[in-house]
Amino acid sequence: MKSHVENMIFENIENQNLNKKFNSSNDLSIKLKNEKYKENRKDHFTFIFDVHGTTLLGDEKKISTSQIQYLQKNSKNSPAIISLKDNNIELLGLLVPLTDGGMYFNAYNVKPMNQQTQVISLMTGVGLLVIQLMILLISLRFSRHNLYRVNHIIDTLEQYARGQHKVRVNSNDNKDEFDQLSQEINMVLGRTQTLMEEVRTITSHVAHELKTPLTRLQHKLINVSESLTGKELAELEKAIDETEQIQLLFRSIMRLSEVETGQISHQKNKINAYDIVYEAYEYYQPLAESYDIDLKLSASKKHYFYADKVLIFQAITNLLDNAIKYAPESKTLTLTIYSSLGNTFIKVTDQGKGIPEESLQFVTQRFKRLSSKKDVFGHGLGLTLIRAIVSLHNGELILTNTHPGLCACIKIRSAKATL
Repeated sequence: MKSHVENMIFENIENQNLNKKFNSSNDLSIKLKNEKYKENRKDHFTFIFDVHGTTLLGDEKKISTSQIQYLQKNSKNSPAIISLKDNNIELLGLLVPLTDGGMYFNAYNVKPMNQQTQVISLMTGVGLLVIQLMILLISLRFSRHNLYRVNHIIDTLEQYARGQHKVRVNSNDNKDEFDQLSQEINMVLGRTQTLMEEVRTITSHVAHELKTPLTRLQHKLINVSESLTGKELAELEKAIDETEQIQLLFRSIMRLSEVETGQISHQKNKINAYDIVYEAYEYYQPLAESYDIDLKLSASKKHYFYADKVLIFQAITNLLDNAIKYAPESKTLTLTIYSSLGNTFIKVTDQGKGIPEESLQFVTQRFKRLSSKKDVFGHGLGLTLIRAIVSLHNGELILTNTHPGLCACIKIRSAKATL
């Protein structure tokens, strides 16, 4: 703006034809008056002062005595651009010293220009702000949509890692990067599930095929043992026990495979949680007493859920069996039932050593045993079977260290209670 004002000033001087007219302030003022010079803009002013600072030409109301004195101080130098400011006016102009000591001051009031410039800047800023807000709103919509898709992918993978192998990432057929990623993830999950099913099928098939010859072998060993005595009989009885354990392992593998694949026959009915837990409580009460463990039941009869009674009973008894076998030092073993947020929780809490935190996520895998003691019989399939049964009911097996002890919790969706 300053450069623009300077250009206008020099253009005015040229139009006034003042070249070589800067010798006398009186002559210069008379020339301009005789030519009936008029300002063509309201913000343009031409002043001529004599050597004493008296105004010979120009509106005296537009310039103060202090400002004239300021011009006189600067008139000793060569022509220069001078700025004069007060509350009402801001003059920016060219001060030309005259030969007789007077002054010629051609100036513009730039205060309105500054105000207009501020308005333009303000409007520009407001416009940019509006544009930025529109961009933000538009990008926020897409960002939230993309964030939802990312969270959906993460949630799907977490569900798959927790054993829900039928989940898949939703695909919108947008043909964008997220859609391509979703398709690739679904392909990997599907392929992984297929391989897992093949392994389970092969394991179950091998166990089934070996079951019959092992049974025959066991019967032959029993027949032979009837004609033996002494050391030979003892060794043969050990062999018979080994074949029995192998058959138990095969039966467990086949049972687990049937549950995991959903091939096992199951019927979901409305069950009172207290009834089935009390049945397991009575069943294991003698075994707990033999280990000098006080088995307690803390529950009411108001909790209901839909499940296959036989399978859930097996899951609960397996939890009790594990608690007694792997935490025999417990003084108390507690069975608890409660409901929360539409779910029924069946807990078995012991006072043993618990499970190392780094092993909690692995103990439900096949053949992962909680103890390496040879006197504790097992194949490491108990928790795996419990998890498979609970998953078949769309539930969850939760293991938590209680320091001391372990809390094994079966979580199943509740049915509405009818008291």
